[in-house]
Amino acid sequence: MKNERYYYSLMSYEEKKAYKMIYEGLKIRAFNIVIALNLRLEQIQKIYVKVLYDNPLFFYVNQTVINITGKPRYWIVLPEFLYVNREINEITKQIRKIIDKVSIKANALKANEFKLEKYLHDTVVKSVAYDYDSLQQKDCFDAHSIVGAFLHNKAVCDGIAKAFKLLCNEFGIKCIVVLGKVNKEGDFSGDNYHAWNLVKIRNESYHVDVTWDNMYDTDIHHISYDYFNVTTKEILKDHKPIDVHLPICNSTRLNYFYSTKSIVSSYSEIIELMYKRFDAKEIMFKANTDKGEFQRIEELKEKTLDAIMYVMLDKGERKPFVLMFNELHNIAKVVFMPEN
Repeated sequence: MKNERYYYSLMSYEEKKAYKMIYEGLKIRAFNIVIALNLRLEQIQKIYVKVLYDNPLFFYVNQTVINITGKPRYWIVLPEFLYVNREINEITKQIRKIIDKVSIKANALKANEFKLEKYLHDTVVKSVAYDYDSLQQKDCFDAHSIVGAFLHNKAVCDGIAKAFKLLCNEFGIKCIVVLGKVNKEGDFSGDNYHAWNLVKIRNESYHVDVTWDNMYDTDIHHISYDYFNVTTKEILKDHKPIDVHLPICNSTRLNYFYSTKSIVSSYSEIIELMYKRFDAKEIMFKANTDKGEFQRIEELKEKTLDAIMYVMLDKGERKPFVLMFNELHNIAKVVFMPEN
């Protein structure tokens, strides 16, 4: 399977040597990996995490613990393996089958980079529910790896991010896992750690948070695109990456709302959009707050409700719906619900 080792590319000469030692050790499933380099414990720990983030196929390693003993010039990494060789080979075959199934449509979409990435994003959203139970229980190791995402259909954020990376890399999209903190009010003082992705298409980089786009396993049964190919400026409103060396994302070309022409600046533009998409399952748009009528989120909420009621009245067709708003990002959604 194809892969990209972004974090390896950023490391110093000594760090790369340590990375290679850890990588080769995990590859042959060594129980002791000796690193005879003059690096600090904190450096070895960070390198170990980056090896796991760069290589989702190390699913057979416990992703939740780091066991290292020794001292500078003689560190011993003690990986914890979750499966025996026979099980690892079988799981790898099962994951390969899943990817082959995805490839039927993905290969047909390769000429359209937006549609390809959206299909991979939607594939993960539809097949992976967030594993809330693992937050309350110990020893839920699979939730943090592609095993939880692909084989159990439930995972937490880092398992979901690794699954999306694996799919993107397989079909030619450069993608990395990003670790950081999140808060929907923009307060990062707590310990709300989170993982998401950053993709690079052509020379443009974008943030993607598949976990926060997943409302498919709720009663609303909805795929969100609030965090599909967003800029650095946008993601920093409620995400704070730990790594300061990430690429700057400043393009909007492949952002969902720009690509689908779903940016509005006025009430009349909302009305026009709702007429065009009234027969769809949902109507989603992002308000332009640099100009136009939506300088406050309250104005967007009021105009969205007024617009959908006006369109339904004019068309003589009433449909049950739910209104949803992402206030930090000025996004409004009308999700039509099935009638009982």
